[in-house]
Amino acid sequence: MHRIAATPGGWNPDTDGVIFIEQTPAPIIFLTAADTDIQTLATVGSKLPADFPGLRVTNLLQLQQQLTIDTYAETILEKAQIIILRLLGGRSYWSYGLEVLQEIVAKTKTQLMILPGDDRPDPDLISHSTVSLSIVNQVWRYLTEGGVDNFTQALLLIANHSFNKNYSVTPPVVIPKVGYYQWNSNLKLENYIPKVGIIFYRAHYLSGNLDPIDSLCQALVQYNLEPIPIFVSSLRDPDLQTE
Repeated sequence: MHRIAATPGGWNPDTDGVIFIEQTPAPIIFLTAADTDIQTLATVGSKLPADFPGLRVTNLLQLQQQLTIDTYAETILEKAQIIILRLLGGRSYWSYGLEVLQEIVAKTKTQLMILPGDDRPDPDLISHSTVSLSIVNQVWRYLTEGGVDNFTQALLLIANHSFNKNYSVTPPVVIPKVGYYQWNSNLKLENYIPKVGIIFYRAHYLSGNLDPIDSLCQALVQYNLEPIPIFVSSLRDPDLQTE
């Protein structure tokens, strides 16, 4: 069982209110500001091998105040064996946090993997990683492509490199910006029935948040309608509209 959800703690009643993260230590800490990353990792947790190292994820939006960062560093980060930071906006977005991470690495020899939060290379950011840059780039490719399967493979690769595991790892799978969701139906469809298109955001597909889509498809079938669920990254992109 891999508990990866971070729960905000109590507020400091003195002044502005300081957030403290209530979380237990783990060998792998994943820091990100993207809700889709957190949702995807929540789904990935159930797909990891039983002997996979413990994993925690924390939203960077909860780690903005210096006291919050310092406290989290002492209670969680310093006890980790590897910290994965996915940072959107470059060093300036989380400059104090990066300084704290570098101090931790110097103090505890914790491995550090710093990745851009989007698909644009950031050599300056990645260069602060202590893990082999070839491994960092591979993990970045998995996370950039996104999706439950790619995130799973990224974590397996990290475990192989940092924990001497020998998990089988497959290359990243490219997920199109527009695609048909192959939902599973146990209900039989007649040969000639009306088709109903369902358009939903690709982010739900990538994070595995598909229960609502499955339920809608099942409901349509019960009314003798054939659902055609299509995921799309944007509804405003003219090229995607054409496709």
